[in-house]
Amino acid sequence: MIDFHLDFFLDFFPNLILNWEGHFALMVFLLAVAMDLFLGEPPARFHPVVLIGSVIAALRRRAKPTRIFGVGVAAFVVLSTAVAGHLLIAAGNSVIPVLGLFISAYLLKSTIAARCLLETSAEIGRLIVNEPSKAKEMLPALVSRNPDDLSPSQASSAVIESLSENYVDTVVSPLFYYVLFAPLGLGVEAALAYKATNTLDSMLGYRTEGLADLGWASANLDDLANWIPARLSLPIMAISMPQRASAIVKTALRDHGNPPSPNSGWPMAAAAGALDLRLEKPGVYAVGDGKKPTPAHIAPALRFVGASIGLAIVISAILLSI
Repeated sequence: MIDFHLDFFLDFFPNLILNWEGHFALMVFLLAVAMDLFLGEPPARFHPVVLIGSVIAALRRRAKPTRIFGVGVAAFVVLSTAVAGHLLIAAGNSVIPVLGLFISAYLLKSTIAARCLLETSAEIGRLIVNEPSKAKEMLPALVSRNPDDLSPSQASSAVIESLSENYVDTVVSPLFYYVLFAPLGLGVEAALAYKATNTLDSMLGYRTEGLADLGWASANLDDLANWIPARLSLPIMAISMPQRASAIVKTALRDHGNPPSPNSGWPMAAAAGALDLRLEKPGVYAVGDGKKPTPAHIAPALRFVGASIGLAIVISAILLSI
């Protein structure tokens, strides 16, 4: 299920090892990708994103439900995350440079969750067919909608929608900020700041009582942070399936505005065009004008997103090697 185009990844290592200090940003990137691919997610107690979530939860308990407090919480979490990452890397470099390399790679890996995304989606797809009740128990790990009344088609749509949307959140966006700020020596810090922003949105960015104002800054900051990466995902996804590129671009340009989010419609509509499906959250939005999805469509969706992940990795590595 997981296709990361490893030939490019592995061919780089001999030359990089000989001159790793001259390719520090690229070495950090490739090591982070290797950690994600071969090791997956670290234990929760050692996971930087879990720690970020704990800080957000603690601040939420103490903050007043106002926009001013929300702005303060968002600013503190994003800035403190970036500063903490910078200090950890500096501490590692002060001992031996290679320690700084591994700390940098570990922190960058924590912002990327390609393997987790693909494996979780694949497992839920299997359960929809074989154990529907367990699939509904797992769905909240991937989607925010109530899974209790979802039909197999609606559950399959939810998986494919979330798989494509989270392609941006867990791959394209952190890589975009890493590559953008790597020439300044702040790539890891930028990726961590993005992940803090994304975690703030996932925990506070809801229009519910107590969060509508407190989470206002977090939700809008996340929309802003994902604006460019969401749109960059379209050409990457189109190139990853050239035989359906025209349908991918046409569907995304037509339907990206249907979901209420300013960003999620781009990768979701691209996936709908790639797979010739109509993806729908009943009563909220629909993208694509193809067939109703079934559990059988999850496997090709995984291959499509897996290819898109691989292409994003290759493009990032090329940009970092220039």
